[in-house]
Amino acid sequence: MRKFYPGITLFKLAGSLLVLTAHVMLFRYVALMPGQAVIQFTSLATRVVVPCFYVVAGFLAYKSWCHAENPHAYMLQYLKRIGMIYSLFCCIFIATFIIPKLVSDGFTAANLFIQAKVLVIAFFLNGPFIQFWFIPPLVFGLLAAYWLIRKQYIRLAVSLALAGFVIMQFVSGSLKTVLGISAESFSSIDSAYIEYLYLFATRYIGFGLTFVIAGVLIAKYEEWFLQLQIKRLLLFAFILTTMETLLLLQLSEWTTDYKLAFSMLPNTLIIFYGILHIQSQTVHKFNKAIGLFSVVMFFGHILFMQANMRLFGWSAMSMSVLADFLLLLLTIAECVAVTIFIRIGARLRDARHTRQASAL
Repeated sequence: MRKFYPGITLFKLAGSLLVLTAHVMLFRYVALMPGQAVIQFTSLATRVVVPCFYVVAGFLAYKSWCHAENPHAYMLQYLKRIGMIYSLFCCIFIATFIIPKLVSDGFTAANLFIQAKVLVIAFFLNGPFIQFWFIPPLVFGLLAAYWLIRKQYIRLAVSLALAGFVIMQFVSGSLKTVLGISAESFSSIDSAYIEYLYLFATRYIGFGLTFVIAGVLIAKYEEWFLQLQIKRLLLFAFILTTMETLLLLQLSEWTTDYKLAFSMLPNTLIIFYGILHIQSQTVHKFNKAIGLFSVVMFFGHILFMQANMRLFGWSAMSMSVLADFLLLLLTIAECVAVTIFIRIGARLRDARHTRQASAL
């Protein structure tokens, strides 16, 4: 029998709400605050929501394929579901952005090349909408973790995850200025392509590979993980976070190229340790509803936001605080409505199947 983790359900809900809030207003408000270097470097090591989502995905995937009669078939079905959702939003992206550009700018070779490049970057790197950049690295991490664990290459999995995380520190993390290499260092190549390559490596290796493998290994060795001396880990994480942040403030100049920090890894593990220890019968009771609402909000909030902004004539750069909160509450209400609609549809479908089965 599979174990239920109410903390993971609550994290998905809280994480989805935080993502929504960040896209509605949080990112804009933080960018307007003075002292960006202090704010951004201080928060860099504590940006654990995305890494935790990857850890959760790896953890749950391992638990699921271990309980499946056919792990290979389960993973294929799991990836197929993700692919269907991702492809749907890619089609929306094509209909919303690519086709209008082709119609307005013509079907010339140059424009076809530009739109093809936009589509490739959207599909493999940035996602069709801003929150979907998370998906391709997730699929990559899951495939790598599944193959490594099924082959019993545990040490190799740990080595690849840690090595990839450390190497990415030189690309977009705390050590990015150590080697003095930037996109401009490759004069023969367009710097934009180098930046895309850096971002690709950061997301696929620094986030996807490292943290999905971490989640899978925690699931495999769950009892050992839950018995860790958390106070020691807390002390280590606090010291590392403090030292790393102070060194970055002293030796580096803040840019948005910073995506990773060494202390992000222990901080993520601490958060996930706490998540696994949360117990709640109430969450257990409403697990399916909360889970579905979190999925609807994560995947659908950008579409709802865009529709609401067009409906009310709002512009992100000129919205008032009141308008931001109205947009936030309206988007949440729409996500609730869609969740209720899906649950009612599922219940009606189940009832119809039950009647059909009893009639046989």
